Amino acid sequence: MKGWIARVRAGAGPLALLGVLTLAAGTLVVGAPRIANKLTDEGLRNEISQLSYTSRDLTYRGPKPEDATWTPGRRLEDQKTVFYPALRERVERSWWAASTVPEQSPVRGTGLPERTPPLFSVRTGSGFEEQVDLVEGRFPKTAPGSAGALEVVLTKWNAEKLEQRIGSTFRFQDQVTMEVVGIVEPHDEADTFWEPVPTGLRAYLPNDDGDPYRAVVFTDEAGLARVARLAQVVYEWRYRIDAATLDLGVLPDVVEATSVARRQGLETTLVTGLDGALARFAARARAAQALLAVVQLGALCTLAGLVLLAARVLVTRRRGEFALLRARGGAILTIGTYTLLESLLVIPAAVAGGLLGVALPGRPALTWPILVAFTALAVLAVPVMTMRIARDPSFSGERADVASARVGAKRRTAELSLLVLAGLGVWLLRKRGLSETGEVDVYLAAVPALLAAGAAVAMVRVVPPVVGRLGRLAARGRGAVGFLGLSRAGRTAGAVIGPVAVLVVAVSTAVFSVAVAATIDAGRDRATDLRMAADVKVDGYYFDDRTAAELAAVPGVTAVAPYALESAGDIMIGEQRRGTVYALVLDGPSYARVLERSGVAYTPPAAFTGATQGSMIPALVSPEAARQLGGEAGMVTLRGRFYEFTVAGVVDGFPPIANGTTNFVVLPLQAIPDNARQALLPNGFLLAGDPDPAALRAAGDAGQQRWASAGYDARAYEPVTTVTTWDQARAELDRTSVNALITFAYGIGAGTGVLLALLAIGFAVVSGARGRGTVLSRLRTMGLTRGQGRRLLLVELMPVVTVAVLTGAVVGVVMPQLLAPALGLAAFTDGLEVGVTFDPVVAGAAVALVLIGMLTALAVETLFNRRLRLGEVLRLGSFDAGES
Repeated sequence: MKGWIARVRAGAGPLALLGVLTLAAGTLVVGAPRIANKLTDEGLRNEISQLSYTSRDLTYRGPKPEDATWTPGRRLEDQKTVFYPALRERVERSWWAASTVPEQSPVRGTGLPERTPPLFSVRTGSGFEEQVDLVEGRFPKTAPGSAGALEVVLTKWNAEKLEQRIGSTFRFQDQVTMEVVGIVEPHDEADTFWEPVPTGLRAYLPNDDGDPYRAVVFTDEAGLARVARLAQVVYEWRYRIDAATLDLGVLPDVVEATSVARRQGLETTLVTGLDGALARFAARARAAQALLAVVQLGALCTLAGLVLLAARVLVTRRRGEFALLRARGGAILTIGTYTLLESLLVIPAAVAGGLLGVALPGRPALTWPILVAFTALAVLAVPVMTMRIARDPSFSGERADVASARVGAKRRTAELSLLVLAGLGVWLLRKRGLSETGEVDVYLAAVPALLAAGAAVAMVRVVPPVVGRLGRLAARGRGAVGFLGLSRAGRTAGAVIGPVAVLVVAVSTAVFSVAVAATIDAGRDRATDLRMAADVKVDGYYFDDRTAAELAAVPGVTAVAPYALESAGDIMIGEQRRGTVYALVLDGPSYARVLERSGVAYTPPAAFTGATQGSMIPALVSPEAARQLGGEAGMVTLRGRFYEFTVAGVVDGFPPIANGTTNFVVLPLQAIPDNARQALLPNGFLLAGDPDPAALRAAGDAGQQRWASAGYDARAYEPVTTVTTWDQARAELDRTSVNALITFAYGIGAGTGVLLALLAIGFAVVSGARGRGTVLSRLRTMGLTRGQGRRLLLVELMPVVTVAVLTGAVVGVVMPQLLAPALGLAAFTDGLEVGVTFDPVVAGAAVALVLIGMLTALAVETLFNRRLRLGEVLRLGSFDAGES
């Protein structure tokens, strides 16, 4: 026991370092996936929570057959029963409802317009009375078979705007008398209960002449039955999924259950977008987790390299001890067992790291096998290296510069195999991607680390001859520091291949993280430019002709371009309809000024900005619209009018039409005849400058109010002007569901990369410290000062460290270029395919890392020399003698 304690004390420093590295690996392996799962699950729940009810909920719709015996409440439970458990267990709330089709629900009554009868849909269902407070009157109580008035209630807002009160009557299709018996106030207008019936809360108040009022009035089931013979009644059963119960682990089962639910309707049709939304999120999450796996494996490979270096330092320091044991007849296996018992102390550190990881918040991931493998590496590295050294015992050690000159066939084979594995991995990555089957391939995720290690091997083969030549040139100059430092650097570069490889992998991981993060940022900037096409965008229903001038007069506005955008215009050839498109009308010269003054990186085609009035309007169309037209001319309907155009160009996108829109037609306003512009009032404006959003909103509201005042009935019109700045649109992209995971991934990559790179530089110093200390001690007898000794260290390490850092930086920048098809960065940039961006900060960071690395080297060298007592070298002859 005393001997074991003595041996542990002799190697306490390297053993402690092994423990710290294993502790860090345990925390990284167990904790990082938990945090990643937490961020991913939060992003999923946030994204699902923001979906509209038509996408988030499962809504079954259908009529009730005349011979049906079921009740809606009972059918609500029966439908839920047939769901798969993965879906049924996550149903948070459910409702049934039945209502008349609005188009078949005209009413006439006191205070209501006579020329265009309002459309009052009659509705009943579960949960209504629990969602409202009775302000006045009572709830409907229609007696079955009653011939009296059909009793209804409506909200307070609707009652005021529609000029209805308790006792007001109106006739449904001029046949059934309806009487208002109650006025209610919703508890929470934002509650999901009201999403399917917004006009039940606030009636639609028409803005155009001939457009009817639309509202929903509520009755009981017996009351709805009285109008069912006059209008079609649609039943619906709605199930809300609890977003809090969703996570990435159950996502496949929920997607499958939702897809199957489309075929499980009981004589009804399912309306939902939940399965599609979940599948799209899963695709983005897979891409983000694949990127996280690349960064994690890079950091883990760096930690593994540092473990091997720490084990090598421990074994090298005790070379004389192992040689003495062999000389006394000790078996190789016995010596290895001694060191195995010592390295078992690493296991508690691994357990502690795993427990630290478990303590972090998040859903657990199956990563314990990786931690076990890493712990086995840390435990076995020392005994394996010990037994290797014990096979060829030596009391004097070996010269690093001589050893590095001998490159055997085994080492060459290993290096070539590494390069082949890296090259094959790149090919497979570009062909298959990182997560083709949904599971991350460990080998493919490790390809960047293999590339970095291969680059380090190539660097170690290239640097020594170059540095040797520089050393010979330095010999011609004055002073010995440059010559000695470069000569040692050329001879010992091969001996520090371990620290150099670790340094290159660490730096490449950090630079890869920064490069991909910069690429995503640049892609989002570009996507925002294409989404906005201006510094500010103002949207509304319709604005009058004076609004553009009033917006231009707002302080800070430097250019204004009005536009008219319709999302459902028809494109036609003659009288034949070919499809539905986004139709955009925009003034070309004004648009060009806005783009120029806002600095948006987009240049519109000259055929658009320079278009003039002629026989046909020159238009830009999308490739899909061009295919539908099949020629060079066509016609598009816009606000009830037909505009004939000729195709002046085919473009993949056109701001401010949303990114990814595949079917659109863009008409230049300046090329449309003056007598055909009456219907083209703007519903939006693109602005350059930095104005006050509140002032823009006020000007927009005034413009909409003036337009409404000139229309059919504006007595209750409430204008809503939306002002969106470029920064707001950019921030929206940053709030995407997996953005937090991406930030976390590249935070790990950059942070651990820099820290482990500095640690690798420390190992590079330690690996050559003995020989360097001997040289310094002897040179000091010849007059070498301490300052010259430090400069000698810098000259010796600077070439290797600088080239290693630059090699890692180059590999980190090149890797995204090589792996671009596999990274799937478009999932994080609003679907926009972007090239990899080089951030100049990377170059500055590389230089800073070299400088910090040199300071680290000086600090480590100083500590090492003080501990090993350089002044005793001449008296004792070597460090080994001093330590023994």
